[in-house]
Amino acid sequence: MNYKKTILKIMIGFLSVFLLYLGIHIYGNHQVIKTYASGFEKNPLDDYVKTESDLILSVYEAPFFQSYTNLAIHNSEEKIDLIIWVPLYSKDLSYGLVVTDDKNQISYQIEVNEHLETDEDDYKELLETKQKAINEIKSVAKKEWGFDF
Repeated sequence: MNYKKTILKIMIGFLSVFLLYLGIHIYGNHQVIKTYASGFEKNPLDDYVKTESDLILSVYEAPFFQSYTNLAIHNSEEKIDLIIWVPLYSKDLSYGLVVTDDKNQISYQIEVNEHLETDEDDYKELLETKQKAINEIKSVAKKEWGFDF
């Protein structure tokens, strides 16, 4: 009979830890949405989107058991995207650019610093050719979310 009480206590412990995690996760997601998705519309996929200066801005909620989410700005004309990874539990943002080359059918995923510059020599020239589009993305990110690249 004693093992039933032990199993019940273990199950209650797991349930308590899960509910605590669930509460923290929901709160973190809510803070990200409140901070970055103000004025955005929710689409059928439950993402938040907005069009600004012919760019598509999006804010995603973090799925369960994932500790970060992302913001994105998509420039379909120049085929370049900015992705900002936002942790739910800290303020350490990470940045990346995705440059698509339709002619060669290749997509470059480039990790960049907070100024949207890379240290990788292979990608510096590519980013220089897209500098006008990157500057446009920077200005929209500053206007919409307050990022000062």
